[in-house]
Amino acid sequence: MDLGLRDRVAIVGGSSRGLGRAIAVAFAQEGASVTISARTEADLRRTEIELARIGSQHHVLAIPADLSVARDIRRVVRDTFNRFGQIGILVTHVRYGPTGKPSEFTDEMVMASLEESFLSALRLTREVVPYMKQQRWGRIIHLLPTRVNNPAEGAALSAASQMALVGYSKMLASELAPFNITVNNLLSGPVQTEFLTAALETKAEEQGRTLDDLTKDIVADIPMRRMGKPEEVGDLVAFLASDRSGYLTGTSVILDGGAHQMASS
Repeated sequence: MDLGLRDRVAIVGGSSRGLGRAIAVAFAQEGASVTISARTEADLRRTEIELARIGSQHHVLAIPADLSVARDIRRVVRDTFNRFGQIGILVTHVRYGPTGKPSEFTDEMVMASLEESFLSALRLTREVVPYMKQQRWGRIIHLLPTRVNNPAEGAALSAASQMALVGYSKMLASELAPFNITVNNLLSGPVQTEFLTAALETKAEEQGRTLDDLTKDIVADIPMRRMGKPEEVGDLVAFLASDRSGYLTGTSVILDGGAHQMASS
């Protein structure tokens, strides 16, 4: 299916590996120009080469940056516009904050978590909106975990940042709708990435279990009896960024193999 993204320009945060990389690949396969950005330059360059092979070197821009830092955000947005002459799509990838008891977080820990997640997404959004308003078209998509609705024990800071972003997105969607700019969240369940595998290995070791046993328990709570694939997330984000989803805004789309629906029943 041609989603009509060939003349669009996308910025994908945290896109050197995992879900961000899969999203960037999906855009490249649709013919869009893509700016990828992450902290680790070596991983970023590998993804840049992959995207160039899908499209061309002219259609990809790799910028090493820390997207929790305001000046880096401004640089990424500025360099994208200078390279491609427009910005139509923004995808943010909210990070997880430190774990701990809600009553024991210090002010410094709270502010650091907000900087890396909520404020990072807010600042990126704020920087691209003027370009989108000028062309009267835009797509803003925030990638969040499904656990924003039911956070795991110890994840109070992550949940607070994620819920703040959901509320912010809802209000922003109403503001930007007259400019043909949509704002949506994609809540994804467990997806097979290096990050998830490493987290599960650590958890399995802490619990004295094998990775296979822990994975089986997770999959047992998913009606489709499997984890998601990164390319499934990428394909859905590409759809949300297209004109085919132009009437969808201010909402959260859940991609988790039916786990959320089963937990809610």
